[in-house]
Amino acid sequence: MTHHITVFAASADGVHAEYLEAARALGRGIAERGWTLTWGGGRNGLMGAVSSAARAAGGEVRGVILDRFVHMGVQCEATLDMEVVADMRARKAGLDMKCDAIVALPGGLGTLDEVAEMLCFKQLGIHAKPIVLVDTRGYWSPLLATLEHAVQEGFVREGLSGAVVVAATPHEALAEIERAFDAAAGASGSR
Repeated sequence: MTHHITVFAASADGVHAEYLEAARALGRGIAERGWTLTWGGGRNGLMGAVSSAARAAGGEVRGVILDRFVHMGVQCEATLDMEVVADMRARKAGLDMKCDAIVALPGGLGTLDEVAEMLCFKQLGIHAKPIVLVDTRGYWSPLLATLEHAVQEGFVREGLSGAVVVAATPHEALAEIERAFDAAAGASGSR
C-alpha cells in the first residue's frame, strides 16, 4: 500500500541552510520509502526543497496550490499532479483529505495555520493521522511551550501532547510515521 504524506513547510527563501537540508532529507526519505509526497505546490523555500528532493529520488509528488500563487509564478512547474484551488480552505482540505500522515517542517503563518487546524481536528476526533513536527534548530519549541501553557491554564484538554510527535530530525520523523503505520496495521490485523 502506498502511503501519502502531507508536508507543511515554509515558502520563504533566505532561511538557514540547516532548514533546507532537513527539508531535502525529508523529501528523499519519503521517496525512498515509496510514499507519495503531498505539499503546498510551491517551488521556493522549504516547500521547493522537499519536493525537489523527493522527485530527484524518484518519488511521486502531488501539489495543492492556490490559483493566486500560480498567477504569481511560484508554483513548481516540474510537478505533473498539481491541483489548483481557489482559497486556503480548499487548499488545506486538499492537503488533508488524501494523506495518511502529516509532517510539519518549520514555516511561517501558513504553516502555523495548517498545523493548528490539524491539531484541532485531531483533538476533536475528526482524524487520527500521525502529526510529526520536525524540530530543526528547536523551531517548534516556543509553540510547544505555548500549547503546554494552554493545557495548564485549562484552554486545551490534557492529552494534546499525545496528538503530536516532535522529532529532532527528518530521519526520526520518518521512523515515527513508520511506527504509527505499523501500529495501525497491527491494530487492524488483530480485529
